[in-house]
Amino acid sequence: MKKIEVHLAGWFIFLMIAGGLFSFGVATIAMWFSSRKWPAVVDEEGIIMRNKKRVYWKDLTSIQPVKVVSYSGRRITGRLDLMFGKTSVAIVPHSIKKGQEVMDFISDILGVDVKTG
Repeated sequence: MKKIEVHLAGWFIFLMIAGGLFSFGVATIAMWFSSRKWPAVVDEEGIIMRNKKRVYWKDLTSIQPVKVVSYSGRRITGRLDLMFGKTSVAIVPHSIKKGQEVMDFISDILGVDVKTG
């Protein structure tokens, strides 16, 4: 069974540390909690999230691309939210190592071209 272990990108870890220094740890805690909805492992059966919860592809209910824009309306970044009932898994390709490989693997498994917002 093919699987991809997902790791945080180096720049994201650096930003967590630097943000923590300037915010007395508040930014680091906030970023860490938000990343717990991200995948730790993606395989042919489903996703193991960073919070250790397992979701299965058969339970996928919706795919939601999300675009983050600035006040001027310019796209800053994007992510893909995969909904498994009430559980949401956020795929943030630019904040994880091998982000495009993860997106391509998910596209292959689901049989549809998935993109971020």
